[in-house]
Amino acid sequence: MTKYIPVTVAQVEGLRKVANDKKVGLALFQKALDNGSFARYLDSLKADEQMEYTPLSDKRIAELTKMATSVGARICVLRRVRVQQDRDWQDSINLVGPSTPMNYNVRKPEVSAQYQSVSKKTVEKDIVLLNYLKGGDWNKATMWGQSTFLKAANPREVFAVGEQYPTLNKTLGQDLMCLVAPIECTFFGNRRACFVWWLDSDRKADLSHVNSFYDTYAWFAFSE
Repeated sequence: MTKYIPVTVAQVEGLRKVANDKKVGLALFQKALDNGSFARYLDSLKADEQMEYTPLSDKRIAELTKMATSVGARICVLRRVRVQQDRDWQDSINLVGPSTPMNYNVRKPEVSAQYQSVSKKTVEKDIVLLNYLKGGDWNKATMWGQSTFLKAANPREVFAVGEQYPTLNKTLGQDLMCLVAPIECTFFGNRRACFVWWLDSDRKADLSHVNSFYDTYAWFAFSE
């Protein structure tokens, strides 16, 4: 957490100027102080700092939307996905898809060994989902992520999406869909990637070759 430094008089004066520019007069300003609106907002700022949460701005989302449209794709932004980066691999799989068979390759230790925890922290972040309307592929998606300076979401982040958005496929209007973590691993000498798939109300974690994600049901996950 950032070291505490008291608010300055200049910052308070800046807030007064913003309020006046927005035509928030004395009465409304005082009401916000009296009813706790300001206090709750300040509490939310502290919570965001503790969770290291920095929301994507409307301007940034508009920019990403335009860049997706230019390549025949669309995006969906999921706000405040909570990710426990050091959660046990098997626990993450069980939470996103309790019916994931024990013999699935995604559970194999040689796979989990390639996705070590990136942090011991629990964080909240906005996750950007990319989908090609006429079907994309791994190369197109990863190149788009690089061109927008987004980071490929890791499997634990994708598992967190599946856990916290169990009916995401219905929200996106697809009975069948998969959400891919575009960070590859090697399994039996082949390039693979972890993903979560939805089929109606069923949801599982899985592992597949990177060339498998080419149809319209494939979504790819990124973050700042």
